[in-house]
Amino acid sequence: MVYSDSPFYLYDLDTDILNALLLDEAELNKYIAFLIEKYYASVQPDTSEYKKLHNAYKSSFILEKLYRSYEYISDNYTAIYTKTGILRELTNDLYSIETNKVVIN
Repeated sequence: MVYSDSPFYLYDLDTDILNALLLDEAELNKYIAFLIEKYYASVQPDTSEYKKLHNAYKSSFILEKLYRSYEYISDNYTAIYTKTGILRELTNDLYSIETNKVVIN
């Protein structure tokens, strides 16, 4: 896999854009295809790796929406993001060793 030099952090995506993408699956799929092409240029469409990346992006967008929408979640969990726009995990703050609410990995 080859990564682009410029990072994309999902938490920086405007909420209106996130909402619009989640309401239009065709647009979301186009946006995900763009991100895969940008950050994982060596991964070919119609491969299992591409499908896994697509699913990771799609679920990340959905989780990001939930994280932003429910204060209880954002107050009690820390989001860990990749530099390519994937939400890697949500960690319960009860077990956190970091003081930051956003971690980039």
